[in-house]
Amino acid sequence: MKRYIIKLSFILGVSTLLFGCKKSFVDESQPYNVLNPDIFPESMAQVDYFLNSPYANIHSVELFGFSDLGRFFYNIDHTGDVAWLGTSDWNELQVLHVNAANSYSGAPWRGLYRGVQQARTFIDEIVPNFKAKKGSSLSASDTTALRYKLGEAYYLRAWHYFFLMNLYAQDVVVKGNGDNTEPGVILFTSDIKIGDRADEMRPRSTVKQCWDYIIADLKDAMTHLTNPANGTPKTWAGVDKGRIDYYAAEALLGRVLMYEERWSEARDAFLDIVQHSGKTLMSFSDYYNMWNGNPQYAYTENNNTEALHQVTIVRSGDNAMAGSSTASAVSLLYTPFYDNGVPGGATPGYGNMFMHDRNLGRFGFPQHYYPVMKNLGTPGRTVETAYVDSCYHMKTMKRYGVDPDPRLWVCAYQPWVDTVLNNTNKVAILPYGAGTETEYQLNTTQSSDVIKHGWSLRKFNLYDVQASQNPRMHGADFYFTRLSEVYLNLAECYWKLSGNDADPNALEYINRVHRRAWDLPNNTSLGGVDYTALASGTQITKAQLHPNTTDLSFQDQLALNALYYETWAETFGEAKWWFNVRRWGLGPNEAKVYEKSRAGAIT
Repeated sequence: MKRYIIKLSFILGVSTLLFGCKKSFVDESQPYNVLNPDIFPESMAQVDYFLNSPYANIHSVELFGFSDLGRFFYNIDHTGDVAWLGTSDWNELQVLHVNAANSYSGAPWRGLYRGVQQARTFIDEIVPNFKAKKGSSLSASDTTALRYKLGEAYYLRAWHYFFLMNLYAQDVVVKGNGDNTEPGVILFTSDIKIGDRADEMRPRSTVKQCWDYIIADLKDAMTHLTNPANGTPKTWAGVDKGRIDYYAAEALLGRVLMYEERWSEARDAFLDIVQHSGKTLMSFSDYYNMWNGNPQYAYTENNNTEALHQVTIVRSGDNAMAGSSTASAVSLLYTPFYDNGVPGGATPGYGNMFMHDRNLGRFGFPQHYYPVMKNLGTPGRTVETAYVDSCYHMKTMKRYGVDPDPRLWVCAYQPWVDTVLNNTNKVAILPYGAGTETEYQLNTTQSSDVIKHGWSLRKFNLYDVQASQNPRMHGADFYFTRLSEVYLNLAECYWKLSGNDADPNALEYINRVHRRAWDLPNNTSLGGVDYTALASGTQITKAQLHPNTTDLSFQDQLALNALYYETWAETFGEAKWWFNVRRWGLGPNEAKVYEKSRAGAIT
């Protein structure tokens, strides 16, 4: 987020701090790292310096700068399977044996609470100190600017708490907006005395208390992100367009209200976004191309018509896995293998993780559809043209009722069919595994812990996959909230309020997302394509293959519920599915679907 602020104001702010103050901004009577509130901040540039921190924290090393996506979410929700088996913490997450000593599950806790601290400091210290210091000399324009900045900070604190709740709370649902006294997370409210260890060591608040606190923050955000002169919602334009605006806060408010089953309030929030935010669904072509930091798309990325909260990642020359950076290193963990003329191929990063094979079946791809190979183990190995042609037609023709869900190829690169740019040449994606672990490349049936299809994950991966491109410092934006998700949330609200699987409003909004996925006009009813029920109890999605080898009576809930399936397919690989697994209580279903990984059985 806030590309210009993170890159420019950080530099300008530091320069001002170091050279623009006549008096020391460090309180020499305190430890060296304590700022003197009598001096600091002295300018709006210094205020901005502190607001930059919770924005930038979103792509810190522990969060979307490196480890949170690939090492954490992609393991617990089985977006991916592990090619690398040499790290016990990674293997434990993959089979859902998580303990307090696991460094990969602890990293998000540290990163998220740092964001809470940064936003709280801005709300409770920086803005009040600045207002008190300026007094009556504070201009009307600066007063309004501070109002908006506080709104952004309230949202950013709520955003970090939203992740904390979904990852670490004992439970997440408050049935019927009643009460839930299970442990949530620790709320560092404004009355906590920082530095007083006894006061800091508070117990977890209840689930209900936590969600109510987050709701209050989001309502404060919306209040502050309202123009005081005319009462209109604040939106941003030009270089400011990456900032959090009124509708981003309203979207997260609606999502949080759903955890308390406040369906009518959530519906009203989502409807306001649909009717007044000016957002529209992107074309399928733009949807396909917006995930990979491709400069051809990045030139207009802040004109993304469906993004409500877009986390801007900027390709840079610094190592995002080693510290502060405007770039991201997430794809380092799951860079694809591509054909460099040597059996097994090459990958520009670690290549630790690939798409879990069971996801192919959920998207409707024939799981046992293998290519016929020739000359395996030699540089001249080839794939039968008939296989490539058949798969290419699946991907490009989008024949409803015949082909897999087109979003499969938005989310993954298919071996032998998809290509990437290696220097100036287009070369084929290869199956995962660097030669010895892939059934494709050996062309014989292997043991169950061997990679089978080995598709590469595509979202947030490099668009060019050049051997010279360092995935530790690349840029591919993340989209925390998109209009398609608002449509799906609206469908759920209408469904819950009416209790009717065929509620026309619910079906209209879910079908808008469904139609776009098939590159069809999203605002026009389409017989034979549109869903006619959300949860009819019969097979309604593309996920038609039996997902469990030990329990033949098991049925995947995503194959029976259009809302579940569309949410999974639309947001696949975006580190969001786990939120729905928790809220909908789908954990046992997911363990049955994925059943096992290369790290062991999922229990």
